[in-house]
Amino acid sequence: MSKKKSLITGGAGFIGSHLVEKLLKIDHEILVIDNLSTGKINNIDQIEKIQFIEGEVGDDQSLSKVLKFNPDYCFHLAAQSSVTVSVQNPSLDEDCNINQPLKLINSIKETQCRRFFFSSSGGTIFGVPKMIPTKENDFGSEPASPYGNSKKKLNEYIVDNFQETDINFSILNFANVYGPRQDPHGEAGVISIFAKRFVDGINPIVYGTGKQTRDFIYVEDVIEALYKCMYSEENHILNIGSGVETSVLELVSTMKASLNSESKIIFKPEREGELLRSVLDCSLAKELIKWEAKTSLEQGITEVINWVKS
Repeated sequence: MSKKKSLITGGAGFIGSHLVEKLLKIDHEILVIDNLSTGKINNIDQIEKIQFIEGEVGDDQSLSKVLKFNPDYCFHLAAQSSVTVSVQNPSLDEDCNINQPLKLINSIKETQCRRFFFSSSGGTIFGVPKMIPTKENDFGSEPASPYGNSKKKLNEYIVDNFQETDINFSILNFANVYGPRQDPHGEAGVISIFAKRFVDGINPIVYGTGKQTRDFIYVEDVIEALYKCMYSEENHILNIGSGVETSVLELVSTMKASLNSESKIIFKPEREGELLRSVLDCSLAKELIKWEAKTSLEQGITEVINWVKS
């Protein structure tokens, strides 16, 4: 029996590199495309076991190799993921998060691909959601940033492009994913950022009151959701989160306790456009793919702290 083939865009990134590890364990042949703007080669410990292209997902050279590779599964994780950059340069955001993925989708439709996976954003596409916890169709206002808008648009384009084809799709609206390998120096990934500051003995910075809430989901639970979707025959639009609403102040308190830290919070003015509450209702994922988050916040934080220390 021939090996299954998986294309992973953004495979050198935080989530993508964990997916590479998972698929290698089940003996997939893997092609990774990553421009290394945020991804890192050293995230892929077994680089010699995969095919790797450093480039953009919509480049002619990349797409010609995709056609030759002829994947069974396409996991589109690559994105311009900075909300700040999207506001400062919306045309770049549109190119990276809409135009290039559409070129990839057109190429995938020419292959024998079985399923197209897209990592959407459960924290931005709903705008100010109608309901808390938020279901897959509980859209409130329009997304506050070009980044959120681009994710929402690509969701719609994926449905339109694959609806009448033999290729199934899984659109997964990720909550706030965290875990080892998440950049502790970026603007996203507050758990990694806090962990780095605590370990280095630097006071954490909290914007606003700290009462704003988020849904934190451990990266291995996200990988398990992707894995379970592979064995379904249905199209999916699913929320993937813990379903637990945690405030920033609660997060700081949990991390301080884990490290027995005496650090004090530095409060700064709230950031414009930041949601006050965000938590996902993931009951549909439990129903359709028998998935639910298993890693507690305390367990996940311990893993991140150990990674930061190492």
